[in-house]
Formats: sequence, structure tokens, C-alpha cells
Amino acid sequence: MSPLTAQQLDAWRGDGYLILRGLWNDDEVTACADRVMTMAQRGEPIPGLWEPVSADSDPLKRYPRFMHPHRFDRIARSMLLDARVERVVRALIGEEPIAAQSMIYFKPPGALGQALHQDNYYLRVQPHT
Repeated sequence: MSPLTAQQLDAWRGDGYLILRGLWNDDEVTACADRVMTMAQRGEPIPGLWEPVSADSDPLKRYPRFMHPHRFDRIARSMLLDARVERVVRALIGEEPIAAQSMIYFKPPGALGQALHQDNYYLRVQPHT
């Protein structure tokens, strides 16, 4: 039984994305946000995964994206591998999903944000891999 409605599946097929509000509850979202902000405020680099430049005026250099936070943080890992996410992704793609990466982006005031792109250009995955 799909955790998604027919309307949600139609939106996914037509738009190529789906916003699913309420998948995680407020306490789960707050715990994740608090953890990320604590790591950011500490400013301790994680070589190859998060390397802030605290003296730079560019907010995206002071707060770069966290690459693969699931590798070093239990909250990020639990959210990546959450059974609710697995059920939704399985319903969307019709097969068992494989977690390939995780990232956390900051969007501080004045930052330009992430440009449009296609992750598979970098990941180069094929179906069933």
C-alpha cells in the first residue's frame, strides 16, 4: 500500500518533485536544526566534508554546505535512513531506494543559494546501482 495519494503521485510524475509536509514532526525537525546550528557555531572543520572560512565576508564561505553529514552525525544518518523516507521514495521510484549522499545547505541572508543542477551529472548512477 502506497503512503502517497494518487494526487501526490500525479504531482510527482508531472512536476518531477514532491513536497511532503509533516513527514517529520516538529521535534524531529528542531533536533536536526539545533544540531546543525551547534556544529556551525562551533566552526570546527570536518576535512573534506565541511570547511568553513570564518574570516570571509561571503556567507557561503562562512557557512558552506555540509557534505555527507550522515557519515559523522547520528541525527543526519537517522533522517537519511528513516523508514518513512524509504516508504515514500519506494512509492515514487517503484523499487528499493539506495542512499547515495546527504547534504545540508545554509541559506543565510545575502547568500545567492544553490543554482539549478542535476545531481546525477556528478553521481553517475544507473538504475539498480
